Amino acid sequence: MNISHVQFLTVPVADQAKARDFYVGTLGFELLLDHRGPHGQFVMVGPRGARTGLVLVDYPVAGLEQGGPLHFQLHTGDVDADVAELRAAGVDVAEPRKMPWGRASSLKDLDGNTIGLLEPSEFGNRPR
Repeated sequence: MNISHVQFLTVPVADQAKARDFYVGTLGFELLLDHRGPHGQFVMVGPRGARTGLVLVDYPVAGLEQGGPLHFQLHTGDVDADVAELRAAGVDVAEPRKMPWGRASSLKDLDGNTIGLLEPSEFGNRPR
């Protein structure tokens, strides 16, 4: 196999512009792509320097209905600082908890998708 990484994940959203603004403005992601394609607007965001992006797709698209909220996890070097910054921006973020794999917290985006934040412990840091 020659697979090296996940290219992107598709995140269903009710409003691409609002979702883009949340991920870019609130979470500090980069806007990787935003252009018109054969199936509508293609919007991809991602953490700075990441190899994997999130494609924000309006639902329903081409008969695709929202299949329910997603859950994905973001790696952070300082979960407490990120939680404080998100709270200062008005985001409802769970209190960080110590887990066997690191310190973790979570929040929801505008469409109810759960975003986990993990500051991995040595156990949670898997080699790439």
